[in-house]
Amino acid sequence: MQTPMQCFIQHLERHLNAVASLRCELPAVIASADLIVAALRRGNRILLCGNGGSAADAQHIAAELVGRFVAERIGLPAIALSTDTSILTAVGNDYGFDHVFARQVEALARPGDVLVGISTSGNSENVIAAVCAAARRGCRTVGLLGRDGGKLAALVERAVVVGADQTAHIQECHIMIGHMWCAHVDASFATDPAAPAVPGADSTAAICGEAEAVARVRAARAAGLRVVMTNGCFDILHPGHIAYLEQARGLGDRLLVAVNDDDSVCRLKGPGRPVNSLPYRLRMLAALGCVDWVAPFSEDTPERLIGALLPDVLVKGGDYRPDQIAGADCVRRAGGEVRVLGFIDGFSTTGLIERIRA
Repeated sequence: MQTPMQCFIQHLERHLNAVASLRCELPAVIASADLIVAALRRGNRILLCGNGGSAADAQHIAAELVGRFVAERIGLPAIALSTDTSILTAVGNDYGFDHVFARQVEALARPGDVLVGISTSGNSENVIAAVCAAARRGCRTVGLLGRDGGKLAALVERAVVVGADQTAHIQECHIMIGHMWCAHVDASFATDPAAPAVPGADSTAAICGEAEAVARVRAARAAGLRVVMTNGCFDILHPGHIAYLEQARGLGDRLLVAVNDDDSVCRLKGPGRPVNSLPYRLRMLAALGCVDWVAPFSEDTPERLIGALLPDVLVKGGDYRPDQIAGADCVRRAGGEVRVLGFIDGFSTTGLIERIRA
């Protein structure tokens, strides 16, 4: 029989071995931390869920984000889905325990929010259901997992897997990773708590030519960030544009807007357009908090520019079908996705011009 000291030493050695194994997971830890920070910077929230000790970890991490970890900063929106016993028991009783987190995701999550699913096995059915519900809502998903990652490893966008065998040591590493995330959040918000999505006070820094746009997109993707791209004339900005661009930004970590130059707008819209020349249109878009980069193009469609940039997500608004969108084929061939977002009824640049002239 082992002495208490031998048991403690054995536990400590297993713990240290589990921690040492995290070195190979550091890229995933960093990528998931960047995803969390990007979501918080654009005003989204972090939702966390798990069972048992993982539920406690979810609550612990949420508390560090809402309060603070070490550095003084603003409070940040984070919700542990394991805390409201009335919701958990009502949903569990009416729909089954597998739905206790997914139902809350359906009620609380917004596009661009991040769901962190914590499971030492990677196979918790209610966490799997929550991840699937989050994906349907347009959320980003992170898995804090154990062993081989289980089913969740293939379902989440960012999987951090602790390859230990014992649940206790997986959980010890999970909370350490949670603390690493919180330290990264502290560092990102402590010095400039009101920092916008576009870095720097001068929003004209967001305006770039094609070569610079390509370099910025490549650098972002190399850092594990998800780049969204859309395009248009954006002649007179109106509430429909704002809602559309905010929705597009919620699909990723960076939003690039390609803008038709003046000759292109005239060919597409006719004489008298654009109302605002290209420099003013670029400047107005660059000033929006939801827009990271703005780049002009001279062709009637941005297909060539899209082929050079190859965003992770190509977005267009209105009544388009995905197969009608310029550049859709090359984005899909590169492994990206194409999305069509709706406009707010009653707003259009042409309609505004007609009302002004009436």
